[in-house]
Amino acid sequence: MEVVWYIILAILIGTYIVLDGYDLGAGIAYLLFPDTDEEKEKIINSIRSIWDANEVWLLAFMGLSYAVFPKFSSLIIHDFGGYIMLFFLFLLLKTLSFNLLVVFKDKPIRKKLLGWGFGIFDFMLVVFISLIFANILRGIFLENSHENLAFLSQKFSPFTQKVGIFDWFTLLGAASILIAILIHGTVWIILKNSGAFNRKLKKIVQGLAVIEIILIGLFLVALYILHPQMMHYYWQLPFLFIFPILSFISLAGLVGIRSYQGENKGFVLSTNMIIFSWISLIIAIFPRFIFNLGKDELTLYNAGFQDFEGFHVKWWVLAIGFVLLIYSILVHKYVKGEAPK
Repeated sequence: MEVVWYIILAILIGTYIVLDGYDLGAGIAYLLFPDTDEEKEKIINSIRSIWDANEVWLLAFMGLSYAVFPKFSSLIIHDFGGYIMLFFLFLLLKTLSFNLLVVFKDKPIRKKLLGWGFGIFDFMLVVFISLIFANILRGIFLENSHENLAFLSQKFSPFTQKVGIFDWFTLLGAASILIAILIHGTVWIILKNSGAFNRKLKKIVQGLAVIEIILIGLFLVALYILHPQMMHYYWQLPFLFIFPILSFISLAGLVGIRSYQGENKGFVLSTNMIIFSWISLIIAIFPRFIFNLGKDELTLYNAGFQDFEGFHVKWWVLAIGFVLLIYSILVHKYVKGEAPK
């Protein structure tokens, strides 16, 4: 039963990454890429209908993980609680900035300031969630004998006995995630627009894809050095390599985005890249929730309730998941075709 809940949680967080990824990525693109007010307006129009629809998946993940795997949730809150609160603070500020950006679209100075705020808050949201993901993959010391998670790792190394939020490994991982989200958001803007702006963005995506290939390569090498046991299921079941291979093919395909006819291929490739990367990671860390740099393991078998009934009575949560799915489908029906000119 625990495996079922593990898969459901993986689907929830994966759905959030895909659906909110292009929203957050578009916000960062708004900060970096447009040269004119017209280009900025195209970015805003591309996400106006759906920008507030996707956080429900993250909230569903957090609520369900606390209900079903309380030990895992307690650990995350204990070590990353302050950063999670900052995440929600920036989420609120991003929401406020976006709403006011639309309201004051005819006020140049206010619009410029709010636009900077919108982009910066999106950037910070991605930075925080990327660092938490990177720390989960690097691991922490779960034993009480070790000190709490610091801000900076001692000697800036994941091999130290005093790990922190920031070290070379977590920064490399966070950079890989940040670029992936930026690509995802940029190809969404391309999907919703056309013309010279798209040609400019395609050239940018091409360069970002090359950078991402380098970052992912370095990160995977570092991850294998730190946790060679992540390859256990891949060596046992070699057909599972299809998922990382498909992820790499999708990423490599983005290098040729400028030669593709139509505007949808880039978004399909970035979506596939994220989905297959997420599946690859879930296979690699299974059955763990977070790596322990010490002796004990926190897995789905010791992170939740110890009796079957504790899991069984929570099937009502699936009804909420069904409602979330219908809600997401209905909201995203509004974004078919190009964004308003």
